Amino acid sequence: MVIAILVNATIIPILVRFLYDPDSRKYAAYEQRNIMHLKPDAELRILACVHTSDNVPAMINLLDLTCPTRESPNVVYVLHLIELMARNSPVFIAHHNYESSTATTKSFEKIIPFYQYEGNNWGLVTVNAFTVITPRKLMHEDICTMALDKQTSFIILPFHRKWSIDGSLEEENNLVRNLNCTVLDQAPCSVGILIDRGRRQKPMKPSSPSSCSIGMLFLGGKDDREALMLAKRMARGPRVKLTVTRLIEYQDCSNVVDWDTVLDTEMLKDVKQNNGVLGNGYDIKYVEEVLHSGSQTIKLVRSIANDYDLMIVGRHYGVESVLLAGLSEWSEFPELGIVGDLFASMDLNSRVSILVVQQQIV
Repeated sequence: MVIAILVNATIIPILVRFLYDPDSRKYAAYEQRNIMHLKPDAELRILACVHTSDNVPAMINLLDLTCPTRESPNVVYVLHLIELMARNSPVFIAHHNYESSTATTKSFEKIIPFYQYEGNNWGLVTVNAFTVITPRKLMHEDICTMALDKQTSFIILPFHRKWSIDGSLEEENNLVRNLNCTVLDQAPCSVGILIDRGRRQKPMKPSSPSSCSIGMLFLGGKDDREALMLAKRMARGPRVKLTVTRLIEYQDCSNVVDWDTVLDTEMLKDVKQNNGVLGNGYDIKYVEEVLHSGSQTIKLVRSIANDYDLMIVGRHYGVESVLLAGLSEWSEFPELGIVGDLFASMDLNSRVSILVVQQQIV
């Protein structure tokens, strides 16, 4: 009897704490909040997070590429995150618009470009900006709570590394990295980590003849399907050129079919059928590469990295593939997935920016 009481009082509570983590699903959304399940005429709600002014140009460039329309506009929630240092309690500031605000703080200077982005896309984009001053360990709660409250489909987080103009590593912030990892684990919607290597410094203007070349590597799985849906949305832009490269395992040329493969094939159907031009002038190219091993995947990444301004890849959370075999041992940043980590590697002499996409975890 005494032993049973001791077990109930000591061992069982420890096991419960070990096996059950209520915080991991604290912000869980019990409905589809991702890009893939958006209706064609639904607005795309995005939570864009910034820490410093260096994050702003790349974030606006990416938002500009999402190609909002009057039928499917963008609603962007900008969250400027500042670490609480001296204050005793967190501060939350809602910025209404830059014309009526009297704010002159450094915080507001980071918000103004987003309102300019809204003005340049009037009727297509709505911007709501906020600043939160909070302890670093609580920042993920502010991000996830806002994403849940605003019913966003996509959170964009800046990568924790900063590159200089010549392509060398300039700065690394492991606190930001830890924040990104926590948000990936707890977010109520899809998440993208934006790795800015500075190839595109300015967004495309409507009157500009310049184009943007986007590449997308497709191995399969829900993260890749989410990434492909975003890439196809971007391809609606008249000056966007999208190349979708599907990586196929050599043995998959046989008759091995599972449900994920069926979903992948369905997602790629319109891209394959309209290889070249996908209706209304959309410029999409489809390529298939049959590979045998992870080493060939590395060679392919190195060969195409400089062909694009932006690479979009899925995180491949929970995906096992011969084409990724052995690569996880060399992965520096697991939060990027194996392919995203290859593109972000210091060994890759490239200025291409990368967006790593993780579909909502349900």
